[in-house]
Parts: sequence; structure tokens; C-alpha cells
Amino acid sequence: MCNGVKKEAGGVVRPLVSVLIVLLVAAVLIYEAVQSRTKQNNDAQESVPVDGSSADALANVALPGLGPEKPEVDSSSKEIIKDVLLSNVPKADYSYSFNGKLTDAVVVTRAGDVGRFNEGTYPETSEDVFPLFTEGVEGDALYLDGSYGVALQGVEPLNESYTISFWFRADELFDWSPFLMIGSHLMDVGGSQSYLSINRKTTEEGEQVVPIFNTIDAALNNSCEVRPSMEQKKWVNLNEWVYITICADASASSGAAEGRAMGYLYLNSELIGSGEVSLLNMEAENVYAYLGISCYDELFRASYDEVHIWKQLLDESQISSMYTAYIAS
Repeated sequence: MCNGVKKEAGGVVRPLVSVLIVLLVAAVLIYEAVQSRTKQNNDAQESVPVDGSSADALANVALPGLGPEKPEVDSSSKEIIKDVLLSNVPKADYSYSFNGKLTDAVVVTRAGDVGRFNEGTYPETSEDVFPLFTEGVEGDALYLDGSYGVALQGVEPLNESYTISFWFRADELFDWSPFLMIGSHLMDVGGSQSYLSINRKTTEEGEQVVPIFNTIDAALNNSCEVRPSMEQKKWVNLNEWVYITICADASASSGAAEGRAMGYLYLNSELIGSGEVSLLNMEAENVYAYLGISCYDELFRASYDEVHIWKQLLDESQISSMYTAYIAS
């Protein structure tokens, strides 16, 4: 296992980016408030009787309150804010937003499950189980009730730099059970197995470490993981939405050893861990991408929203913009 910290979490860039984002959002909110106040005053003036006295006219004009007001931002203004924040973020190569239905994704179950475990089989598409949905960050989110998972369709090999982000809320968690898993030959242990996953583990001392960015490439005998590098090791609590992002930098300038890349783990846009991860060797005809299910591990109850995958490395400002765009809308 390889693990470490390449750069200090947070850094100097994050505060500057956060300040700029806050200023942009504040500018839009102020503009909306001014427009709203102007409209209110115009409407009030139009309601003044033409033949009334000046005293009657003043009585019908709505005077502004003396205390500070928090303007209500309508949906169009929220979209403006979101567009501004996302203007520096490239379009994802694969996006899964759900919103009450599965698009480019299918329900999968495993034959031969004992309880919620399996001795080893690939999940298969099920026409007997229907997906469930719940209130999410953007519209309706996908809900897994512990009896099924979801396979994301169309994902191609992630053998170079990549970024994956998604909103996640767990009702329960178990060691090793993957929040997300993408790879090839998932059951060919010691052979051609090559995958990435995000999961939880418990140390021998009983401390929960979550989330963990795990990578394995059996052909190169590489097995690496990135854990939270701060004193706090548990970053995902039950029944709370969190925004998880993982990145792999496979560029020559990353500083990683041969056959490896530099990996970064973010939670709510904050860098909480970094270290080397395995370079993957997925096969184009054998790529599996799962939410909440694998070939072996225990199924669990959790919600997912806004899953995005880029076949490139996003920087910290772009990750911060993505997170802020969702919480601002």
C-alpha cells in the first residue's frame, strides 16, 4: 500500500478562489435585490390614484423597511449564479443526474447473494427491481435500499488522468463496500484485475477511515490507496450529504513513480488526502462502473446525485466551483 501527502490540504489557491466565488455570488444577489426593490417601488407608484391628494398618494406608496433584508433569489437568478460558477469547468465526459429516472444507467443485482454478501459474481441487469428516488441536491436523487446497485453505462477506460465527483448520503456503511467502483476483470485477482473504488475501512484500533480512494492493478502488482491525511479520519457521517471528488494526475510532471499517478481526495471541495495511486490498465471491452455494488461486498443503503466523470485532471479552483455551484443553487 502506498500513501502520503504531496501538498498541504487547502493551500493558498483555495482561499483566493473562495473569495472570488463569494464576490461573484454576492454581486448577483445584490443585482437581484436592486431589481426587486425597483420593481416594488414602480408597482407601488402605479397604484397611486390619479385624482387623490398628495397625502393619499403617500399613504399608498410602499416605503422600504429600515432593517436589512435577505432577498429571495428566483430560479432564473440561481441559474445565472450556477452558470457563472461553472464557466471555468469543462464539460464532463460522462454525467448521471438521475432526477427521478435512470438515464444511461440500469439497476443490477447479484445471483446467489447470502444476505447482502456474495462469494463472487458480476452484477446483472434486473427487470424485476425498480429504482427508487429521494430528494436530492439537484431534483430527485437515486436511492439504493440495500437490495440492488446501479451500473453506469458508456464509461470508457480511465487509464490516464481522470476526475470523478458525486454527491453521496449514506444511511449505513460497511467496510470494503464500494460507494463507487470502475474497472476491468474485477474478479481476476492476481491476473488482469484493474480498478478504482471508494470505500470505508476500520483500523485494528477500531477507528473508521472514510472515504478511502483505492486503486489496484494486478498486472503491475500495484495496490495503492489515498486516505485522509489529517488528524480527522472519518469524514463521512450517516444521513449527511457530502460531495466526494477523486483525481488522478498521470502527467510526467506529477512526480509519481513509474506505473503510478498522483492521487487526490477531496470532500466538499477540501483536499483531505493525497498520495500515489496505481495507473490502471482497463480494457475497452471489459469496463464495469458500479454505484453501491461490487462482485463480492455487502450491499448498503445510500443516495447518489450528480455523478460526473472527466477523462482529465480538474484543478482545485474547478472542483471548488463545482461544489459551490450546487450549494448556491
